[in-house]
Amino acid sequence: MVENRVVDIEALIAQGEPIKDAIRRGAREAMKRHIQAGVPMVSRKDAKTVMLSPEELKKMLAEAE
Repeated sequence: MVENRVVDIEALIAQGEPIKDAIRRGAREAMKRHIQAGVPMVSRKDAKTVMLSPEELKKMLAEAE
């Protein structure tokens, strides 16, 4: 059964870190899924749209850990 709970969004935004951590976790999970599927991932770099190969994603994950 799912428990309903009230979350103070304004307090989370003021703290900043919980949101940044959630975004980082989501990005890492997306990268892992693209690696597993063997498909590139679209991203932004230097104000340009780029395609990151699974190999590039593996390198980025390794450097981040």
